[in-house]
Amino acid sequence: MTGLDLVSVQDAIYTHIASALPAYEIKEDSVLDDESLLKIDNRVKPFIVLRWHGLQRSVANASFAGVRFDEYSSAVDIVLVAPTPKQARQGLNYAMNELIGWSVPGGSQLTPEGGSSVFPAVNYDSKPHIYLAVNTLSFQVNSAGVGS
Repeated sequence: MTGLDLVSVQDAIYTHIASALPAYEIKEDSVLDDESLLKIDNRVKPFIVLRWHGLQRSVANASFAGVRFDEYSSAVDIVLVAPTPKQARQGLNYAMNELIGWSVPGGSQLTPEGGSSVFPAVNYDSKPHIYLAVNTLSFQVNSAGVGS
């Protein structure tokens, strides 16, 4: 697998996340807009949504062999949806603990980026309906296989 085949790298990460976190339903590419959040029952079993980032070229790690051999970075947002802020926070902490440091095929290890946050999705009465906890894991890839 080449690191520049981002979809195959994302598929490998998804497979790892699903096997590392079997207690959670994992959804990819779900749009968490206001309308879709209101349709989620506030007694929902916590679940995870993965939001994938694209490739970003690392200018500092350019290759003399050409742009295809440069180092690139990408990331995935881990969004844990739960009925209470504590469940969202605890679930995200559990997920991050299981995922940080896992080596991406043809790339580096999953590394936290920025901080995590927990925020409410409110209903039509502006009352908290469900909670989302979000953190990002970044990774580097290139066609030569960073970290392999």
